[in-house]
Amino acid sequence: MRVVSLFAGCGGLDLGLIKSGHEIVLATDIDKDCKKTYDKNFDHPLYLKDVKTLKGEELPEYDLLCGGFPCQGFSVANTYRHVADERNELYLEIVRLLNETKPKYFLAENVPGILSIGKGEVVKQIIKEFSECGNGYRVEKYLLNAADYGVPQGRKRVIFLGVSNEIEKEKTQILFNNFPPKKTHSEKGDKKLKPYKTLRDTIYDLPEPETEEGEKIPNHYGTKHRVKINGYIGNRKLDWDKISPTIVGRGGGTGGAVIAVHPNCERRFTVRETARIQTFPDDFIFEGSTGAQFRQIGNAIAVDFAYHLGKTLKDWEDDKLNYSEAKQLNLSLM
Repeated sequence: MRVVSLFAGCGGLDLGLIKSGHEIVLATDIDKDCKKTYDKNFDHPLYLKDVKTLKGEELPEYDLLCGGFPCQGFSVANTYRHVADERNELYLEIVRLLNETKPKYFLAENVPGILSIGKGEVVKQIIKEFSECGNGYRVEKYLLNAADYGVPQGRKRVIFLGVSNEIEKEKTQILFNNFPPKKTHSEKGDKKLKPYKTLRDTIYDLPEPETEEGEKIPNHYGTKHRVKINGYIGNRKLDWDKISPTIVGRGGGTGGAVIAVHPNCERRFTVRETARIQTFPDDFIFEGSTGAQFRQIGNAIAVDFAYHLGKTLKDWEDDKLNYSEAKQLNLSLM
C-alpha cells in the first residue's frame, strides 16, 4: 500500500511498515529533532509541518492513512488527563484529512488510557467520527500488547483499523477475520508460541558504555541521573530474565523522559539499549540532544509491532489470507 504517515516522529511505525512491504509516500511531524533522525535513516524526507495546516490537496495519491496521534492527554501516566485536554483533539485532524482525501484504509494508534477517559465516552465518539467521515468506514478497535509480537517490553496499545465502505464487504470481512495479527510470543511460551523476549535476550551482549568497545556502538550513551531504587516508575529494579516495563517519552506529559534503571542497578539505560527495547536496529541512528533521543524513542511505535500490523495488511492486499482463518483471534473491543 502507498502510505501517508501523520505524527511520524522518528519513524518506528514507518520502518515497520516498510519492512512489511509498504511504501511511505509522505511522512509529517512538527518536531525538528525527529526530522533530523528521520532524514538520517530513511530514503525519503520527513515533511516538517503542523498537521493542522496540512491540506488534503497536498497529499499524493495513497491508500492508507496512518499515525499514532499524540497521546499525552490520554496516557495513564498523565494523572491530570481530561476530556477537554486540547491534545486530545488532534484525532480530528485525521478525521478532516479522511474527509478531504477519502483513502481506502486508515490505521491509528494510541495508549490504553484512551479507553477509559470520559468513562469510555471519548473513544465511542472517536469511533463514531471515524466511521462517518469520507465515504464511511467500518472501524474496529483492538487492545494489543507489543510483547505478544516479539517486543521485549510490556507495551499495550489501542489500534483503530478502518476500511472504506467502498471495499467489497466479503473482502473486508477477510481482513477483520485475520486482524489483529496472530501472536508470535506469550509470557511462558505456551500454545506453541515463543516465550517473551527478555532484557537478557535484548541488551545483554552490549558492552558497557564509556568503554573502548562501548563507544563503537552508535548512541550507546545515557544520562548521569543517579540511580535510586524506590519502587516508583523509572526507579524499579529490573530482572534480566523478564521483559522491560513500557518505554515512555515523558513523565506525566511534562518534563524529560523517564529512563529506567539498567538491571545491574549501577546506571540507567543508554539510548541504544532503549532503542533495542523498542526494536530499532543498531544501524538506526538518533539525532538531537540525549534527552531528545530518549523522547523520540519513547514516543515511537515499536518497530517489530508495526511490522506485524503491516504484514497482515500486506498479506490481505496480496490475497494471502483465508476467509475462515483466525476468527477466534479477533480481539475487537467493540
